[in-house]
Amino acid sequence: MLTSSATHAAVLAAAKRMFEIGLTVGTSGNISARLHDGNIVITPSSVPYDEMVLADLVLLTPEGEQLAGTRSPSSEKLLHLACYREFSEVGSVLHSHPSYATMFACARQPVPAVIDEALLFVGGDVQVADYAMSGSAEVGTNAVRVLGDTGSALLASHGLVTVAASPEKALHQAGVVEHCARVAWGARALGGHVPLPARTMTDFAAVYRFTRENPSP
Repeated sequence: MLTSSATHAAVLAAAKRMFEIGLTVGTSGNISARLHDGNIVITPSSVPYDEMVLADLVLLTPEGEQLAGTRSPSSEKLLHLACYREFSEVGSVLHSHPSYATMFACARQPVPAVIDEALLFVGGDVQVADYAMSGSAEVGTNAVRVLGDTGSALLASHGLVTVAASPEKALHQAGVVEHCARVAWGARALGGHVPLPARTMTDFAAVYRFTRENPSP
């Protein structure tokens, strides 16, 4: 596991990159990571990504008590905390608003695993969690119900949440989901995608599960 300072730096770098590559807009979206002592470092609320610095990050206990930082934590902190409570293997949580994945979330339709990468890095189809008001505890409660076998979930009429071993891997995975959503949307214009072979679906999803359950140190 990274040192505390390295983890803070990784959260900040992933947050800025999330904005740069268009996985979110404005000051929306948020990212966090679990430290070796179990505490959580998370991005602040309402701070532009291009202005965000390390001192803006907020440190929380697993119960949500603020330990350090002069900013308010992300308004979606309860979503992050729910994911950490439910999944001991998760080291980072990223919540984003990518355009194509959010279209599926608003249509309440899962993003189908139309490409190999969606199986290897996400685990399969990205399911839709039941709707809950932004910032409420129910957002996290609903999300964890569909994150057991896959690393990402659509938040109905809202966006995307991704869990992974590190901020870098969470960012990469969110990018894979958005790419998959765009490909699936385009394939529908061509008459729909051809499903991957059953063996590919099974074997590649197993690779994802093994990697998730045995994260690299």
